[in-house]
Amino acid sequence: MKMEYRKIQLTGDSTYTISLPKKWVKRNQLGKRDVISIIEQGDELLLRLKEEKQRDAEIKIKTDDLEFLSRSLITKYIQGYDTIAIISKDYFNPEIRKHMIKISTYLIGLEPFGETENKLTFKMLMKERGQLMESVKRMHEMSILSLRELMGDLEMEIYNEDIMEGIIQRDNEIDKFYFLILRQLSSMSGFEAIVWVQIAKSIERISDHVEKIAVLTKDCKRIGKDDIIVYKELVDMYGDVMLALKNRDPAMANDVLKNIQKFRLAEKKIIDKLGEGGDYCILIHESFRRIGEYTSDIAESVINLS
Repeated sequence: MKMEYRKIQLTGDSTYTISLPKKWVKRNQLGKRDVISIIEQGDELLLRLKEEKQRDAEIKIKTDDLEFLSRSLITKYIQGYDTIAIISKDYFNPEIRKHMIKISTYLIGLEPFGETENKLTFKMLMKERGQLMESVKRMHEMSILSLRELMGDLEMEIYNEDIMEGIIQRDNEIDKFYFLILRQLSSMSGFEAIVWVQIAKSIERISDHVEKIAVLTKDCKRIGKDDIIVYKELVDMYGDVMLALKNRDPAMANDVLKNIQKFRLAEKKIIDKLGEGGDYCILIHESFRRIGEYTSDIAESVINLS
């Protein structure tokens, strides 16, 4: 990314103007009287074409490494491409085709859009621009639902396998929104974009640890009932931190940080007593601790956005 500098000019008595880079104007086929949108992001201004042009990308198959090809498709999706064509020099391997279509199901809005004997095309069929907060909200709603279901099951000592399996499956849906949010952030830059990435990543990691606890519980791992009372407080803190984010309320975020500090002290007492014996699973306790840490990270991000 090349950095350029422009002087602000004063036209008339009250109009400030700045020139646009000539190469950028020509590359986007702009001319006199064309309109561009200006988006204010903190102390930055983002220039965007009024009618965003479709962005196309190609992935040329040079290997049968399915993991590498999967990462390539996800990367192009996150980068904001509207059409992604996977091209093979020879006949398209049916196993690769099947795998890539499966991966596309993890990418919200991206659908198979035609194929030939050596080409598989995916197209973004959803207009997702400008819906960042809505995506974060929906991601959080699924995540906190899993945490509530988990804590309710542990508190009642039901250990319902269907509930645990539902939590495990929901984590895949949460991951989909994580990729979508990264895509929505691809057109943003600067400090605010970094903060939003941190928020999305924290929600994704919280969900991973909820899933991990569900897997361990499904495998008959248990923790003490008194400990569950301490961990149950995480549900309220996780809900409060999202409310603070939606309202851009640093005071509320700071209250969450204070509650997390209290939680850490109570959680440390739980960890200290593990050496006294009993049927405990240290991995479950570790995941609850990490949920607290990531909730704290979101609270700090809210303060940074304020």
